[in-house]
Formats: sequence, structure tokens, C-alpha cells
Amino acid sequence: MSSTQTTTVSDQLPSTVPKLESSGVNWAIFSYRFEVAVQAKNYWKQFDGTTPRPQQGYPITTAEQTALDAWEKDERIAKSLLTQKIPDSTVLLVKSCTTVHKMWETIKKEYTIKGAYAQTDLRTKFLE
Repeated sequence: MSSTQTTTVSDQLPSTVPKLESSGVNWAIFSYRFEVAVQAKNYWKQFDGTTPRPQQGYPITTAEQTALDAWEKDERIAKSLLTQKIPDSTVLLVKSCTTVHKMWETIKKEYTIKGAYAQTDLRTKFLE
């Protein structure tokens, strides 16, 4: 398998990760399965913020540039993984965020609220 094929395969999430519903009704299972899949690909550090953008001096050294290039590559892959499974409206909500960590924090905030409302609505309909 060529390196291009390997990259393409690793840049896809498994079908066990559901697409996030815009209503938020599946937020709990989506967020769990998404996190597990992204951890398995070793990109969760981009989402939880444990690997911030590397600092660099001026002029930038070769080692600093190498670290920055690696971080930016991981950031692009993580962003791709995230946008595969979220609704278009959510992509538009987070497109101005400067890092995947900020994107994920915005999505968590939005869908934790939506998910609570969706669960309450489902419970109400069931009881009726």
C-alpha cells in the first residue's frame, strides 16, 4: 500500500462513529464513539488541547519549524476527522475557530445543551 493510501485510510473514521444529528439527540453516543475512534488514531491531543501550537522564536529555527509543521499536519487531519461527522450547520458554526481544540469546545457546549433538550423532548413524547 502506498503512503498516500495509508494516509487516506487513516484519515477516515469508522462507520461505528455515527454522524452527529443536528438536533443533538445522539450527542452522548456520538461524542463517546468519536473520542474513542480519534484516540485510536492518536489525534485526541488536538481535541483536548494537551498539545498546543508550538511556540517559535524569531528567526525560527529548523527544529521549531519541524515541530510546527508536524503540529499543523496533525491539526489538519484532526479537523478533517471532525468535519466528516458533524452537520453542515455545525461546520459553519466552528469554521472561524482557530484550532481543533476550540472547535471541539464550541461543539461540546452547543450539543450538550441541544442533547439535554432533545432527551427531554423524547421523554415528554414517550410519556404522552
